[in-house]
Amino acid sequence: MFKFSLSAPGTMLLCGERNKSCVAASLDMRTVVTFSLFPPVDRREFIEINFSSIQLHMKIPLDQYYRCFTDENYGFIYFPVMLHEKVKSFINSMTDYEGIYDPNNQTHKLSLQGFFFLLASISFQKEIIIKSSFIVELSSELPIGESLGSSASFVVCLTACFFRWYLLEKRKIRDTFKPKDLQHIMNYATDCENYVYKSSNITDTVISTYGLIKMLDENSQVYSFFDVSSIKILLVSSNISQSIEQSMEMKVKEHLSFTVAFVLKSIETVSTKFNETLQEIDEKTYSLKQMKIDEINSIHLINLYKKLADLIHINQGLRRALGTSHPNQDTICTIARDFSLGGKIVSSGGKYVFILLLPNSSDELIQDLIKIFESHNFPAKIASLNGSGVRFE
Repeated sequence: MFKFSLSAPGTMLLCGERNKSCVAASLDMRTVVTFSLFPPVDRREFIEINFSSIQLHMKIPLDQYYRCFTDENYGFIYFPVMLHEKVKSFINSMTDYEGIYDPNNQTHKLSLQGFFFLLASISFQKEIIIKSSFIVELSSELPIGESLGSSASFVVCLTACFFRWYLLEKRKIRDTFKPKDLQHIMNYATDCENYVYKSSNITDTVISTYGLIKMLDENSQVYSFFDVSSIKILLVSSNISQSIEQSMEMKVKEHLSFTVAFVLKSIETVSTKFNETLQEIDEKTYSLKQMKIDEINSIHLINLYKKLADLIHINQGLRRALGTSHPNQDTICTIARDFSLGGKIVSSGGKYVFILLLPNSSDELIQDLIKIFESHNFPAKIASLNGSGVRFE
């Protein structure tokens, strides 16, 4: 028997748009998977799935899986469209299982499809022979559908789980994933996102796999900020209901069909300035590390972070001009500005706002802010950006 755990981060979009020119960072609200493989026994073998965050729990006979995914018909494994159809057919035909699964629940359905899509593709391509029962337990701190990279974190975590299983089966012992391992994980996860989740969003998959802060252009070229330190933020819920979110999305569409060229151009300009400032921070941080100077003692570096906060504040003002920000979110950003901080909505139609904290923001100031937000019924939590990607736990 062996047992191991892995985790993958969420994604925070700092500026720009996904799959266009943007800056995104790993969000240290992680999805965690624990894999347990048991020794072969005479009794009936099974695959057990426990995704506690979405209340999905199933125990499926291993022979039922092999009746569908056999060595004789594995050619479909190399054609993702065919594999996805095979997975859907298998799930729809499942009858002999225990547990909780609601086929009308879209999150349940896609999670199960993603699980078997990845299990089949990796186990057949990497020649993992499944001889005994195994359990995959997965939970996440990330809210679903809030543009914080929950699906990419889920997919990358599962992919890394099955890939590490393959490494262990081949007696390839690692303390951490090698660059070539991460490239394989990235490729499998991208296929799953494309074919199961119908998402062409490579930004979140890159961040969940590799972590850090990265600038991506429209051609998926990546620039990494290696020397920027971990950045603290406040993630604040504006308590907008789902119906209000949907009406905000409609408002966005109305605006996009009319007169927003100037505002959108201004947002692009702000994004360019944001990128330039982040590069300055990266270079300055490297210089301070070389001189062994504490960041909070550098007035120049603090001023660069203040400039980032100003740009985030301007970005939010432009989004408010587009009508994509709810009054609750505007209130949150105004409170942040009273403390000389910058905040902006995480996504159009979403309920979260993130506030950039400065390197010298005191614990007392942060707690005062949290209390003020909570007095307005806006729950807030401290989180960090620019952490590791998928990793062993």
